[in-house]
Amino acid sequence: MRLTAVIAQFSSQGLADLGEPELTAWVERGWIRPDQSGEDPVFHDIDIARIRLIHDLRTLMQIEDETIPLVLSLLDQVYDLRAGLRAVLRAVEAQPEPVRQAIMAAID
Repeated sequence: MRLTAVIAQFSSQGLADLGEPELTAWVERGWIRPDQSGEDPVFHDIDIARIRLIHDLRTLMQIEDETIPLVLSLLDQVYDLRAGLRAVLRAVEAQPEPVRQAIMAAID
């Protein structure tokens, strides 16, 4: 999705306060990382979700711009941790039953 389409989507959802200059600033600050391999940035679903998150952090939660990078970094760490735990869970589930039981006993 191109920048103008993103702005139009948010505007149609009642978030008209999100304009092109603001979204461009977020990209320049590194808060959002669209695909920039072509002339215009291309925003994927994950970028749209992050835009919505940043908008909510700033408007609903009234988090100041100076704090946004910290919040985003912490959230990214949580998401990475969750992905790592899912990988561990898949690895444990692939083990024979006695190994799974031994792991569960060691956790308790």
